[in-house]
Amino acid sequence: MNLNDKMIAEFRSVVTDYELMELYYKGDQDINRTYNKFPNRSNQIVIDNFINKFINEEIGYSLGNPLSFVSISGNKELTDDIYRATFHWKDNHDQKLMRTLEIFGKAFILNYIDGKGRFSEKVLSPKNAIVYTDDDGVPLRFIHFYKPKYQTEEYHDVYYPDGRIEIYKGNSLVNTKHHPFNGVPVSVCELDNIEDTIFFKIKHLQDAYNEILSDQTNTISDFRRAYLVITGVEVDEKMKDMLKQHGLVNLPSVQNTSVKWLIKDMPDGYIQNTLERLRAAMYETCNHIDGNEKLQSNTSGTALRNRLVFLEQRCNAILDIVLNTVYDRTERLLEYLAAKGKTYDFTDIKINATPCIPQDEISIIQGLVQLGIGTNISLETALSRLPFVENPANEIAKIKQEQKTNNRIELDKIDLVDDSAEGGGAA
Repeated sequence: MNLNDKMIAEFRSVVTDYELMELYYKGDQDINRTYNKFPNRSNQIVIDNFINKFINEEIGYSLGNPLSFVSISGNKELTDDIYRATFHWKDNHDQKLMRTLEIFGKAFILNYIDGKGRFSEKVLSPKNAIVYTDDDGVPLRFIHFYKPKYQTEEYHDVYYPDGRIEIYKGNSLVNTKHHPFNGVPVSVCELDNIEDTIFFKIKHLQDAYNEILSDQTNTISDFRRAYLVITGVEVDEKMKDMLKQHGLVNLPSVQNTSVKWLIKDMPDGYIQNTLERLRAAMYETCNHIDGNEKLQSNTSGTALRNRLVFLEQRCNAILDIVLNTVYDRTERLLEYLAAKGKTYDFTDIKINATPCIPQDEISIIQGLVQLGIGTNISLETALSRLPFVENPANEIAKIKQEQKTNNRIELDKIDLVDDSAEGGGAA
């Protein structure tokens, strides 16, 4: 069995595990297949999807603000070319990368040149791709599985370090192409341990929560079917009609005659406490906080940030993995620019991420001013620390342009006086 066959066999053996992880994120969880249903009873299935909620929160905290590129040497042309080369990408592209990483514990980026000659990228998952790497994590072979639209047979593309791309339909080689990049144009974005995913952390807690929540809902639904018990008198059709139409019943004065509801005693306090404990356990296990919790009206941004410190630590760890992949992408982007005659130093690039979490922006600005902008820290670096500045180099260019414009306006306001005209006309 050659390397390609071994990779395909490994892919087939684990793909169902990754499919389950994606199903849980989308809300199709085990309770849909395992819930114990009773005939002629309420059998509603209720899912409160914490896995989806926690993953989306972490993406929002980490990449709610766009990544910013800074040239260490102050080369504005470098950052401008990076932004231009990726201008056609969707704004949520990096969020899609992080979402794939969070769901599966692993994600891939595949770079290519699209039909218009632009530098492009696909985000792939272990559900549709597999990679073989050396001991340093450098990809040596990559296989991408897919089905073209309106076709039922599976294709797969095999990428080689020498630039070859073999395209297979089923097991038959149908075409061979080449890519312009050095090595396999793929980067692996992977957690150190798949058990660090939200799925593995709280799957069993999520299942238990869904089970109890569904049981509670169905108990309440069945409670609607309470029975009216009438003793000591025979209920005829006339009495039934009176009950339906008027909600009244006239009973004869007979001993031991009574009317009462037969209802189920529901220990709602116990059920609610169990749900709250499971809910709290999921929040604590994932280092999240309940955003629906009521806070005091005078809670400051710093206090809110302190409550998010453990979540921020997790998000920073995951964001570092994403940034490593973005640096790999940027190195290939510079290869693309070099082929167009624009050569840049990869080590001149710094990528900054500003978490989208409660921050005291005034304190940040005051700290930068006290540090000394232009003296101990450059203006570009200072601007990159502000969450509302997307492109620091472009912002500096705008500042300079506005200063030039303002200077011209000030000069236009000055009345120029002809010195020769002073003191009257010629004698």
